[in-house]
Amino acid sequence: MIALDLRSLTLMAFMTSVAMGFVLLMLRRHYPGSIRGMWLWGLAPVVAASSTVFYGLERLFAPLAIIVFGNGLLMSGCALFYFGTRRFYGLRSGWRPWAAVGVLLLLWQVFFYIGYPDYRLRLAVFACTLSVVLVLHIRLLLQRAGKGFAARFTAGVLTVQTLVLLARAVSTFWLDAPDSHRFAPSAMQSVYIATYSFSVLLVSVGVLLMASERLRSEFEHLANHDSLTGALARRVVLEDCTREFGRWQRFEHGFALLMVDVDHFKSINDGHGHAVGDRVLSRVVDALGHALRNVDRLGRYGGEEFLVLLPETGAGEARMVAERMREAVARLPATAKVPACTISVGVACVRHGDASVAAVLARADAALYEAKRLGRDRVALAAEC
Repeated sequence: MIALDLRSLTLMAFMTSVAMGFVLLMLRRHYPGSIRGMWLWGLAPVVAASSTVFYGLERLFAPLAIIVFGNGLLMSGCALFYFGTRRFYGLRSGWRPWAAVGVLLLLWQVFFYIGYPDYRLRLAVFACTLSVVLVLHIRLLLQRAGKGFAARFTAGVLTVQTLVLLARAVSTFWLDAPDSHRFAPSAMQSVYIATYSFSVLLVSVGVLLMASERLRSEFEHLANHDSLTGALARRVVLEDCTREFGRWQRFEHGFALLMVDVDHFKSINDGHGHAVGDRVLSRVVDALGHALRNVDRLGRYGGEEFLVLLPETGAGEARMVAERMREAVARLPATAKVPACTISVGVACVRHGDASVAAVLARADAALYEAKRLGRDRVALAAEC
């Protein structure tokens, strides 16, 4: 078996950690502010790399300095990765409990060096404590991962690192002596240090992938949603309507379309200004969204007009949904910044003989104009719906 030089592995860990920390810190400047936690992720490998300075240059430092600063920095680096992930998911972290645990760990390490000298106990306590931090990080990632690959990849790397740490904590009692040291050659110690070296690299890659996935998701959201109201973009909601029409042709699963118009919106813009008009549209969309089901699709059709797709919905149910939407908007109170408003809604259902979704849209549009002709703030049902 080829023996690995442990000091070389430690040097490799230092170089990879500093390199990845530098990459993360530099990329942070080019990511939007909505992607949080990157500066903590960038700081984490640099802090962890600082620990290897004390480990690798042990002849230049007192043993207590290595125990306190080396172990303390390594633990801090792992904690910073965890704090960065919490920040990334919008969670706060209490620093004081973690600082208290870190101080307690270091005092325990000092005790097993001065009061009861035993390298094995120092290693076991440190490895188990570090494992707890990693397990908390793994749990957070798996809870929030959803369908994302990056979080699962990062959790997988941390899981391997945790298993190696626990194996090293257990094996120390028959592989090491009380007076052993970090660079005592053994296959298990080589695996332990090598795993640390590669895990810092891979975790850094993992969190970078997490940030990239979030950035791509935000770009997709911007491309598919109206930037002002948050409703679906016209292109997207029309594509959904076309797909629903295809389902109707194959399976005859009916659907309804609702054309919605904010009443007297031009007067609101002229009387209060376009900024107020924008706030009115945003508030209307929020009210409409709360009145719809999860399967329904709300999109901005143009200006103050909106299109709602109600899958597998007949005329009676569609009218009920439209009335619910109208009432939700009518109940919105006027405020100092946003005036009250009402909406008119035209309802149309797909029917036999429709050649395309455009026919349903035309009937919904005609019903909308009928609602406005009848006095606005009302729902009109298309003929033969």
